[in-house]
Amino acid sequence: MPMIFSRSGARLWLLGLSCLALLTAGCGRGGKALAVVNGESITEQDVTARLQKLSPAYRQAIGSDRRRLVEEMVLETLLYQEARKRGVDRDPQAQELLSEAKKQIMIGRLLEQQSRQNGAASDQEIAAYYEANKAQFMQPERWRASHILVTTEDAAKTVIERLGKGETFEALAAELSQDPSKARGGDIGFFSRGQLIPEFEATCAQLKVGQTSGMVKSPLGYHVIRLTDHQPAQQRALADVKEQIAREIQSQHQRARVDQFVSQLRKQAHVFIRDDAAAPSAPSTAPAAPSTPSTPSTTSQ
Repeated sequence: MPMIFSRSGARLWLLGLSCLALLTAGCGRGGKALAVVNGESITEQDVTARLQKLSPAYRQAIGSDRRRLVEEMVLETLLYQEARKRGVDRDPQAQELLSEAKKQIMIGRLLEQQSRQNGAASDQEIAAYYEANKAQFMQPERWRASHILVTTEDAAKTVIERLGKGETFEALAAELSQDPSKARGGDIGFFSRGQLIPEFEATCAQLKVGQTSGMVKSPLGYHVIRLTDHQPAQQRALADVKEQIAREIQSQHQRARVDQFVSQLRKQAHVFIRDDAAAPSAPSTAPAAPSTPSTPSTTSQ
């Protein structure tokens, strides 16, 4: 990623490794055994079934490295076997957690089944959503630029001088730039306002396509910038956002279906909630211990 990008533009990769613990183990489904753990087989079907349950991000992280997934399933099987051996499944706290997990899984499956009862969004719905929300589908003004980043003023002057003598921008970027974009001849691609450091954006806004800046100082060093493209803000066509709108409408339908289902359940059920249910419980007060009667003192006569 080019150094000139702000931190807010950094990509965050969240791979939920812990989510594997929430998936059903279900080993020994049949097919060729890929691993055997204390007599318990992990088959090709087990691995395929596990892959289908993983999040897209985790599937992408694994890629074609199925052995990595098999290793994780082996470790999971070992730990599960040891937990059963030690009687963890009979531990009261474990049983409580399993009971709560079972309840939440069943509720989740029920709501998922209800939300799937809606059909796909129609073309009429998609067109109506597009017309009502056109502002959401505006492509902001964009610029595309290349730059050469150096650390000193003298180095920047050298870049400008060599460009003036006819050397190509791309060759000088590859040779002199301190930014990773040097591998692409200095090209950083398209950007919109707020994505880059202010000094860089302000310079690009003043250039015409094909023009090269003078020396531009920023907290990163000294830049020589060439504007290679400029696109004014424009409305994205319906065809370009049709699938995005269809997914949003489908999501709205699913939420509405679930809300309707839950509301109907409440109407049909007999529910009583105490008026003071929201009040915090008063701390329990232990009864005071009976006082020990004092013993009268005796006076010797």
